[in-house]
Amino acid sequence: MNILSFDVGGTKIVWALLNERGDFVSDINKVATPSTAAEIEQIFQTAAVQYDFDGFALATAGVVNNNRVLGKPNNLPAGYEKIDIADICKTPYIIENDANAATWAEYRIGELKNVQQGVLLTIGTAVGCGLICNGMLMRGKIGAAGEYDFKFSGRDLQKLAQNYSLAKKDCFAIYDLYKQKNNQAAMIYKQWENRLIDGLQMLNRLLDIEVIALSGSLAQIVDYEFVNAAITEKEWRNPPKIVAAKCLNNAGMVGAALLCINKMKGV
Repeated sequence: MNILSFDVGGTKIVWALLNERGDFVSDINKVATPSTAAEIEQIFQTAAVQYDFDGFALATAGVVNNNRVLGKPNNLPAGYEKIDIADICKTPYIIENDANAATWAEYRIGELKNVQQGVLLTIGTAVGCGLICNGMLMRGKIGAAGEYDFKFSGRDLQKLAQNYSLAKKDCFAIYDLYKQKNNQAAMIYKQWENRLIDGLQMLNRLLDIEVIALSGSLAQIVDYEFVNAAITEKEWRNPPKIVAAKCLNNAGMVGAALLCINKMKGV
């Protein structure tokens, strides 16, 4: 059983064929996200003709409920939410929020495997949040669970840099300067790190979490030893374990494909 799986974001669209174990059985394709919904739909249609597949999976930016994108995602073109996936694929299909899809991949084959209460935070330009509650995805009443304005995104790190002379540096340049003992970079990074720790504490207070996995580009600049020590000091009764996610860039595609398999099997 093979699934044609897409991950659609504001910057790029990636897609590939995966089997029911979440293994890739085709090359991974990647293009820059087009500026119109019609062009995105054409990508779906072309791939649907090119591949032989049993199900279609779409991990997407935006709030998703009952296989529908609720309104236009901020980083995708007008009309995207109206694309008729059922008409394109002619097979069983699933549409899922990209953070939820990535979280499901991490739960099935990554650092959240066998965890009953877990969180995946994808820290990039913005912060995506997926929640595992009692071994299931927590979506909320309209699919918006976890859609919180966390203040430790890459955009937030660069806003902190505006208070200093490093405003034009990207996040990794700031981190490199911090490692080189640059005082301004150290103040910026530590403010960002404190926001991260506060966010982790807030999540643990609300959800009583076993493991919080961090993914996305900025997960690479986290000092996991320090953050674990800090959160253990704050949450000494029930500290969560903070880890780097195992499923990285392709987690959305993998998770969406595995969710589609579940749907087809009636799980």
